[in-house]
Amino acid sequence: MRMRRIAVAAVGSLAAMAVVGISTAAADIKDVPRSKTFIHEGWSQGAPTLKTPNNANYYNLAGEYRNGHMHNFEPLFWFNSPTGELVPWLAEGFEMNDDFTEVTVTLRDGAKWADGEAFDAEDVAFTLNMLLENGRGAADMRKAKEVANQVETVEVVDPLTVRITLNSPDPRYPFRQLINYYGHGLVWVPEHIWKDVDDPAAFTWYDDEKGWPVGTGAWKTVLASPEQIVLDRRDDWWGAETGFRPLPEVERVVTVGVGDNARRAEMLINGEVDATFIITSLDLAAKVIETREMSDSFSGDRAPYGYLDWWPHSLYFNHLIEDSPFADKRVRKAVRFAVDRQQVIDFVWNGGNQPNPWPYPAYDPLVWYMDQSADLVEKHQADVTDLDASARLMMEAGYEKNADGFWEKDGQCAGGPLEVHQALAPVGQVVVQQLRNAGFCAEYSQTPESFDKFRKGESLWHIFGHNGGSIFDPVDTLRMYISANRTPIGTATMFVSRWAHPEVDEIYARMALIPPENRDEILPLFREAFDIWFEEAVEVPIEQAYHTVPVNTEYWTNWPDESNPYALTCIPCFISGMGTAVLHGVQAAQ
Repeated sequence: MRMRRIAVAAVGSLAAMAVVGISTAAADIKDVPRSKTFIHEGWSQGAPTLKTPNNANYYNLAGEYRNGHMHNFEPLFWFNSPTGELVPWLAEGFEMNDDFTEVTVTLRDGAKWADGEAFDAEDVAFTLNMLLENGRGAADMRKAKEVANQVETVEVVDPLTVRITLNSPDPRYPFRQLINYYGHGLVWVPEHIWKDVDDPAAFTWYDDEKGWPVGTGAWKTVLASPEQIVLDRRDDWWGAETGFRPLPEVERVVTVGVGDNARRAEMLINGEVDATFIITSLDLAAKVIETREMSDSFSGDRAPYGYLDWWPHSLYFNHLIEDSPFADKRVRKAVRFAVDRQQVIDFVWNGGNQPNPWPYPAYDPLVWYMDQSADLVEKHQADVTDLDASARLMMEAGYEKNADGFWEKDGQCAGGPLEVHQALAPVGQVVVQQLRNAGFCAEYSQTPESFDKFRKGESLWHIFGHNGGSIFDPVDTLRMYISANRTPIGTATMFVSRWAHPEVDEIYARMALIPPENRDEILPLFREAFDIWFEEAVEVPIEQAYHTVPVNTEYWTNWPDESNPYALTCIPCFISGMGTAVLHGVQAAQ
């Protein structure tokens, strides 16, 4: 067995990255010039190395395939939120029956896996049935419970046609699992390989000698290590063979861990990477744009150097911990009164964001609902900062200030470690200080393990965004707060409040039957649900989300921007579709 080498010419500090410990019988990796290499930060949760590089199974709860492996795979469709365009990819279209209980998907003829096998209806049916079986049993695969809650049966009609029968009418189902955007949608696996896998939940889907993973995408993994994951273009990609799309100009994709904001800015300024994860400091993003002539962003040289995201930020409580101080809604309301949203905006965003009392992004279709329900915010004082009101509620709940000035009851201090997602570190630091000023013994905690801790319910409270939420219709966000999606502690979920209410369950069930375009029918139910939600102080929304993502234009041009919004520029933020669309869209500058 000999060592596999990688050569990337003129990549600054990346050229010096030693690739060690990766052995294979395969030939050495070819040289690819920097001008044909696209380098971006992967999903490393704030660490300078990539998590689980030898695990490409999206459905394995321990894995993280957004570290570069995602470019092996393609969606049936993806939804371009900046334009509202539905982009068919592996599929050509779908139809629903009149009562929204069946959806029939027509696949694109000629799509192939990287090993030459046809991508067909058997693959789609196999993937759904695998998740359906797991979701009805162990439920230890990502998305499995969601599929089981929604799908009854899957039928292969012919090699290019799949019919999916739902458990109940759902006019939004295609946007749940068949269309990829942000955190929505599925990753399709090859039936001819996975049918022989004994335990798909534990399967890592990576084997260098077997050429795994096998996807349908225009790039294929050729090396994986904690330092970098490398994919090379497949010149036999089905899309070019069939005339669907030309071969992308990117010949090599290198995904690296970066670490923190300062390192992101430094690497962009030095031209060492083409795109990073979100820079959560407007000052640093501005420095990149101002310092480096060959840089740009979705909004050009204007703040926020990016775009409005679907991921509004909230302080969440873990509602399944019964002995938590936050099991008392008076304490939750006291926390809500303690958070000063405008101060967060001023300190963290230099005023370049908007306070937000709702768990919704400020996209036009959703702003209509929020505007029509502004009286609920006023009724519940959901956007008010009032430390006196906070103190009154804490005393009413039986708390007294201890010698350190923190609220205490029966020897328990109201607070503890507040786990913060890495992208929200500056927000978390300000909020923690606000909470301490109000008497809560909040402790800032942000480590590479924080993300997993609050997803598994191992923290009392946490700051995170709304993965799985709404884009054009309020129903998706509301489904985060129903009993069917209240995940037990110990099982990872993106619905991290773990809160449900029987009346909201019933309201959601009625809303979900109404097509998204019938908003006058949805509005009264929306108001009913959020009257309860605000009264229960389910979480503390803080602000809108912006992806501040400067990019390097030295090697690649035609980046998405406000005048050409063919995708969004945070490459590791999405499970498939958007990030890979950028790789298809950029053009070589040299």
